[in-house]
Amino acid sequence: MISIVVPCHNEAENIPKLVESIVGFRKKTKMNLELILADDHSTDQTYNVAKKLAGKNKFIRVIRRKDGNRGMGYTLIDGTKTAKRDLVAWVMGDCSDDVNTLLHMVNKINEGYDMVIGSRYIDGGSGKELGLFKTLMSSGYTFTSRILFGIPIHDSTNAFRMFRKSVFDSVVNEGLHGDFGISPQFAIKAHKKGYKLGEVPTVYSERKAGKPKFKMLKMGQRYIGI
Repeated sequence: MISIVVPCHNEAENIPKLVESIVGFRKKTKMNLELILADDHSTDQTYNVAKKLAGKNKFIRVIRRKDGNRGMGYTLIDGTKTAKRDLVAWVMGDCSDDVNTLLHMVNKINEGYDMVIGSRYIDGGSGKELGLFKTLMSSGYTFTSRILFGIPIHDSTNAFRMFRKSVFDSVVNEGLHGDFGISPQFAIKAHKKGYKLGEVPTVYSERKAGKPKFKMLKMGQRYIGI
């Protein structure tokens, strides 16, 4: 019983491929999934493409954010609030995440974990396509958070994760960042509340279409400020 939330901003070229991979995963695993495509103020055909895909697949829902603040964090928050399943997974709309990792996340959750993050920096994982600067920033921040907060994971900046909906419900009203900073912040808040965090290896792939939304300088300042 899993809700997959996908934040989408100008991802018209990537959404069909992502949906195809999730449809294949669903058929292979026979999991009870709902897929929430959350369009964040897109100026291309993302919303229309998503609606067309939803028309062909009854397990897909589409939400459209046209008002309020724009940002990945806001989109993930709005999408997660509408989730109807007990477990929620965040998957990026640029096809950078390996959806087959979701099965390993489920297995880890079933071992008693409350949040499981896909890690590019443990055995079996890879972030080679992430680039040197991004790798240094994300791994460096995670190393710092492990020291400061005792967080037991090696890739807290990776948004690709699965968690119990109850964990999200318990921290969302305390305030979560509206941009990429939501990833480490959510993990830290959950850890400080006593929730059990785990990780599984995953392989990151650089986007093949569309423009990246990640602003390195801005996110570096955001991570430092968390």
